[in-house]
Amino acid sequence: MRNALTAVGDRLRRPEYTGENRCLPCTVVNVCLTLVLAAVATVALTPLGGVVVLVGGLGAVYFRGYLVPGTPTLTVRYFPPWLLELFGKDVELRETLQPIEGVAVRATPEGGRLVDSFAAAWDDRIESIRATGASEADVATLLGVDEVSNVGEAAYVVDSGLRQWLSPSALLADAAAAAVLADRGDDAWTSLDPDERVATLRDLRKHLDYCPLCGGALDAEETETVETCCTESERVLMATCLDCDVRLIEDLNDR
Repeated sequence: MRNALTAVGDRLRRPEYTGENRCLPCTVVNVCLTLVLAAVATVALTPLGGVVVLVGGLGAVYFRGYLVPGTPTLTVRYFPPWLLELFGKDVELRETLQPIEGVAVRATPEGGRLVDSFAAAWDDRIESIRATGASEADVATLLGVDEVSNVGEAAYVVDSGLRQWLSPSALLADAAAAAVLADRGDDAWTSLDPDERVATLRDLRKHLDYCPLCGGALDAEETETVETCCTESERVLMATCLDCDVRLIEDLNDR
């Protein structure tokens, strides 16, 4: 009997929302809702009905992480930041990403996430640009300038200055994202200067889980830089394609 109950529990369990992945504010909301529903059932039906609702609701929260579908979205949308912070949740996006919040990224209790419609459009644009590579026009759109000149692999002259990306894969990701943002005509994006656009796209790129250049999986890791006499050690986030060995991300975590 115990083995049968364990098997049922394993089938019901949602590991992405339970155990170490459990969201505390979501759990609190759902437990409180279960108590309210149980009280209503006790009054409207019978005490036994209230017990059934209580046990069923608490069981759902225990095994699945929530009772009401969409709870993670609801809590971050309706809980004030100070309340989420009491539960140890940081729902602030990086400062560079805030201008495109709601357009390309959204804050969640687990951190920033891509907006579904933007992610799909970004994937499509990456695929369309991949065949020919990022053009000078794509880079001009990215930077919000009239003209650029290609002077090397992922390197361009802009207003007598040089702009160079980490790799063609990084440039492809940024050019595709910038094209989607330009198509959407968001004022917050179009008002950014070139430096702000580059910083925003660099942090947005960290949400990709594949290599734009070949579609391969990424090997993401954090490494600690060497400490010297005049600088403190810092952690660097890096992501490299496992298939074509091209670096997509190389960035200090505190940027």
